[in-house]
Amino acid sequence: MHANHTTTYRFLVLALCLLISVHGMADRVLTLDSCLSLAQQHNKKIQQAALNVSKAEEVKKQAMTKYFPQISASAMGYHSLHPMVEIGIDDIGNASVRDLLIALYGNYGTVLGLDNHLSLFQHGYQVGVSAVQPVYMGGRIMAGNRLANVGIQAAELQSQITQRDVLLEVEESYWLLVGLREKQTTLTATMALLDTIHQTVSAAVRAGLVLPKDLLQVELKQSEMRRMQIQLTNGLQLAQQALCLGIGIPYSDTLHIIPSTHSQILPTADIPHSDQLTPITTEHQLLALQVQAAQLQHRMALAEALPQVAIGAHYGYGKLQTNILQNNLGSETGNGSVFVSVSVPLTGWWETNHKMREQKMAIQHAQLQQEQMGEMLHMRTKQAYYKMQEADLMIQEHQHAVDITANHYRLTQASYQAGQATIAELLEAHTQLLQAQNNLTDAYIAYRVNARRYSTLYSDR
Repeated sequence: MHANHTTTYRFLVLALCLLISVHGMADRVLTLDSCLSLAQQHNKKIQQAALNVSKAEEVKKQAMTKYFPQISASAMGYHSLHPMVEIGIDDIGNASVRDLLIALYGNYGTVLGLDNHLSLFQHGYQVGVSAVQPVYMGGRIMAGNRLANVGIQAAELQSQITQRDVLLEVEESYWLLVGLREKQTTLTATMALLDTIHQTVSAAVRAGLVLPKDLLQVELKQSEMRRMQIQLTNGLQLAQQALCLGIGIPYSDTLHIIPSTHSQILPTADIPHSDQLTPITTEHQLLALQVQAAQLQHRMALAEALPQVAIGAHYGYGKLQTNILQNNLGSETGNGSVFVSVSVPLTGWWETNHKMREQKMAIQHAQLQQEQMGEMLHMRTKQAYYKMQEADLMIQEHQHAVDITANHYRLTQASYQAGQATIAELLEAHTQLLQAQNNLTDAYIAYRVNARRYSTLYSDR
């Protein structure tokens, strides 16, 4: 930075340190570095972005399970109020067997309490385990896993973008608060100077050296300064709230900040011109991933129109209860099997065809977005560079204006004391000096903000 910048910077540090010493060290004091560190730890947006990365990693783990066999277990028990199959002696087709059973039942059934019916499948149970291993799914599983990987990369890039934007917002809030505090310090000094002028003019009015209207003009200017003080106080409270929200700490109206001893901003001369930079940023990389995602979704849509092959195995065990002549008899059976399944979509081909066309359009849309983003990034980089340059030049101009208005005020004050200038001219010179000092503060803060924005674009490459 230029020597004028360094002078202004040292003045800011001194002024704010004096404020802190007045209020006491019990109040919280923050530097730019500590604000950025707190934001990385406690900002809700950054935390949400980190959770999105974790969610994407879980989606990847889910996609990996599609490569492995799908194992399932089943169990069933049943009891029917009536047998599913019931055969009486009278229902037997073979006459000789039927007559024999009727004779036996007639001689012994009643005595023994036997039933003349055969009951089948009235109650029982069955359990089984099956496993199905995908062999060929048309490339859907592989495309799904690649899409999950793209999702992780996209979440990580989005997390970087979120963190970058949050830290930039925090730094802008920080320097805005620095500027408002500096304006408050300047205004306090100005009001003290007006109090001195008021005492001098009051004494002159009492001595009959000046008219009372001169004193009224001073009091009007004091009233204007008090209104400015109220506006500054409200602005400070809002700026402190914004900073506390950004760094993730409870709001405090006793928050004090100190400009960092190192700026983390490259000098303007050391930053390359925007024309020397390739417009590749995190946003551009994210759009490239969106193109990949659209291509993989198109591949998954294609898989829906292809045959699907799987192999599997099943083992079942069960027991069926049978009632024969009031005796419960059961048969326990276990059985295993292996199978191959082939699925060929037929009726859904037209739907899949339209879905594939939709995905092709999505790919083209993502590619156009990527191209548009490249153009926008190039323009954004140029704007940031020119704004940074402009702010750098404005610091020099406003520093020169402060020097001129300060000298003009001293001369006007001397002329007023010599009776060669009016009180209105003195107050006008006083107002010009205050405005020049505030303009210098605004220019300094603008440089810091715009240099940071450009540095972010520069370091993102």
